Amino acid sequence: MKTDLAYRWDLFWMLTRTEFRLRDQGTMIGFLWTLLHPLFMFMILYLLFTHWMAPLIPNYAGCLLIGIVQWNFFLSGTDAGLTSLRRKAGLIANYSFPRILIVLSSVCAVLLSHLIEWAVLLAALLIMGLRPTAWWLMLPLIVALELALVTALSCLLSVLAVELRDLDRVWSLLLYGFFFLTPVFYTAEAMGGPARRILAFNPLAWIIEATRAAVIGAPYHSSPRILLLGAAIAVFCALSLALFPRMSRSVAQSL
Repeated sequence: MKTDLAYRWDLFWMLTRTEFRLRDQGTMIGFLWTLLHPLFMFMILYLLFTHWMAPLIPNYAGCLLIGIVQWNFFLSGTDAGLTSLRRKAGLIANYSFPRILIVLSSVCAVLLSHLIEWAVLLAALLIMGLRPTAWWLMLPLIVALELALVTALSCLLSVLAVELRDLDRVWSLLLYGFFFLTPVFYTAEAMGGPARRILAFNPLAWIIEATRAAVIGAPYHSSPRILLLGAAIAVFCALSLALFPRMSRSVAQSL
């Protein structure tokens, strides 16, 4: 007989697969859409900024691809997490199970797409002539760090979105501004004094810069800070997961 943990795992995996398929990943066309979105974004940003940024940033194409893939995971993951409880209102109303599984499955479905994007990105970098180094072994840790950040935010946003129906629109506006405060199409190294000080308070900026340093050897001078950031994100994620059951007690009634 299955234990309670095994039942929860089966339910989590079923929710994740369903969410993944609902994101149009179950067919070849859906798989292509996963790749076309970041590719189209890369083409636009590269055409707009290559003449400005390429002289300042070595291997600008690689830096831009990494920024887009990392940003896309943050954007899609928090968006899916924010609306997850509302989208599963019928399931919540009719069945009793840990609500956290809904949020986690929504984020993990996006993670599967993110891993596909990473596979294509690394293949593209190899075609560009980049050679793997031992630093590439840091990639799973960096992905896990961003996953923890996305999960922590999603847990909080999903509960707030049940009561605040316009939160998804507010979050979209905040992300629009946050995009320009994140080194997606530029690097922190290329920015001046005030801009670099602003980036110092952006956790996603440090994650993207650490990724570039690990994958393509981009300049990165704050190793102790990324360790502190990793510890802070881990604590934030643990607190968010611990508080979620208490925050979500009235979700079924509110939905």
